[in-house]
Amino acid sequence: MRNNLYLSFFVIILIFASCTQKQIKFNQSQWNTPDDIDYNHRELMIEDLSKNYLKQGMKFADTEKLLGKNQLSDGKDSLQLQYEIYTYYGSDIDPIETKTLIVNFSADSTLTNIWVDHWEK
Repeated sequence: MRNNLYLSFFVIILIFASCTQKQIKFNQSQWNTPDDIDYNHRELMIEDLSKNYLKQGMKFADTEKLLGKNQLSDGKDSLQLQYEIYTYYGSDIDPIETKTLIVNFSADSTLTNIWVDHWEK
């Protein structure tokens, strides 16, 4: 009886552990190619991208060359790049959840910080 309890507990832990999404290495080609109509795969690359590619002091032009043109900001003089990570619509026509990678630069066009903006309705 006791062994069955331990086995059940182990199976439950195993199920929860297998539900986490595995991070993948950043791939520039995949980053810039949508899956159908969205970029859901980008979320799995954020950890590698932030640790190994986007470094403080990196120039605006080099960052844009790595990640592609600024997607969400329309200001030409902006010191910020924004990239859609994912947009979830549910059963609505308007988004109910979004994640966006924000890359900020100083006045001399060097990277100062990155963060993920997570918005939910």
